[in-house]
Amino acid sequence: MTVRPPAPTAKRFTGDSAGIHRLVLDLRSGGIPARDPDSAVANRDLAELLRTRSPRLLPSTADSVFAPEPPAGGPGRPAVPFLPRERLLTPAEQRIAVECFARAVASGELTSGPAVARFEHALAEFVGLPHAVATSSGTDALVIALRAVGVGPDDEVIMPANSFAATENAVFACGAVPVLVDVDPGRHCLDPTLIEAAITPRTRAVLPVHLYGRLADAPGVRRVAREHGLRVVEDACQAIGVSGVGRYADATVLSFNPYKNFGLTGKAGAVLTGDSELHARMESLAYHGFAPGEKNVKTDLWGLNAKIDNSTATVATGLVPGLTLNNYRRAFLAHRYVEALAELGTAGQLELPAFTDDHSWHLFPVRVPAGEAARDALRVRLRESGIETDVYYPVLAHRHRTPLHEKLFGGVVLPRTEKLNATVFHLPLHNGLSVTEQDRVIEELHAAVHATGV
Repeated sequence: MTVRPPAPTAKRFTGDSAGIHRLVLDLRSGGIPARDPDSAVANRDLAELLRTRSPRLLPSTADSVFAPEPPAGGPGRPAVPFLPRERLLTPAEQRIAVECFARAVASGELTSGPAVARFEHALAEFVGLPHAVATSSGTDALVIALRAVGVGPDDEVIMPANSFAATENAVFACGAVPVLVDVDPGRHCLDPTLIEAAITPRTRAVLPVHLYGRLADAPGVRRVAREHGLRVVEDACQAIGVSGVGRYADATVLSFNPYKNFGLTGKAGAVLTGDSELHARMESLAYHGFAPGEKNVKTDLWGLNAKIDNSTATVATGLVPGLTLNNYRRAFLAHRYVEALAELGTAGQLELPAFTDDHSWHLFPVRVPAGEAARDALRVRLRESGIETDVYYPVLAHRHRTPLHEKLFGGVVLPRTEKLNATVFHLPLHNGLSVTEQDRVIEELHAAVHATGV
């Protein structure tokens, strides 16, 4: 299956973000549309609901796919946590995970086994690329991808500063140096128009990050990279299922950390590519430099011990049929946020993300144009009313407190990135968020904006 938007007249549903976007708009306007769903493994659960035009797709129906209201924990109105760990997997997903892990334990196939290849095939089919290497973490996948495209000691890799530390750490792990470039203020992602000015004779690759689940300007990044003979490795760790992921890069990295849209029972990740030679290199780098398909025969000088465990892959094969269903839940809730908070956006009190078809809605970012102090006051007010929010990521790559960061980035100024970082915060949005909880967030956010005068 290829993850790409179908033609405008097509009815086929492939489970990518463009298809989910259309589905949400159709459902929110009052109907369950007829679709010809693709039943590839990662789309299976949502495809079955579409095939039967199930009313369970709507939150107002019995046995809805959306989370039920959590039980009250005491007197007063219940708090809404940002991301409760006990709800990372639904009760049904927890049962699947336990059963799958038990089978792996019983078989003794804990570190290597057949589930690894099955999971890699399902990922490759879903993303629409021929090759996938499942790894022990998204960070390991980034290191493998960068090394595979030739990044080594003293090379430079162009990347944004507003990402999790794993992105820069993967560059450092190759002995290379991150070169930080400012972002497009609309997408919060690397601005391709600024890349060329940062290129030097040492530049080897560009590393865009699809932040919060929104696709960066991937065609623009690839165009500049190709003009200068650079490789592209995309950090899509928050963007599984987004239309276009993998289409404009040499290698694409995913993460299955338990907190992601598709989360497993521990750390895991993957790197995908359309290049068979690059795939063989990544397979070797992921496991001690051994030749793919040959037992303990090294063809590379070194390699990591970074393949996914078969026990984790067994859990993944049990959970992967629900991948697009989880993305659908998030997109539906994101659309409710956009509609319910539109008045605050129109008034200029908050800046909301647009409901676009190139988003996995891993996070729901909100900006407070009035500035950092107003943002912080609003978050305090929300916390006092029982609504937990967060900031991803509070410290930018050039602001960490290490001697090396001061040496490398002491003079770096990224005005757009710094402004976004000082004014953004994130509302609760996860697979287990109930509509009732979301309504509370919306109500309290309106009240907090009014009370703080934002």
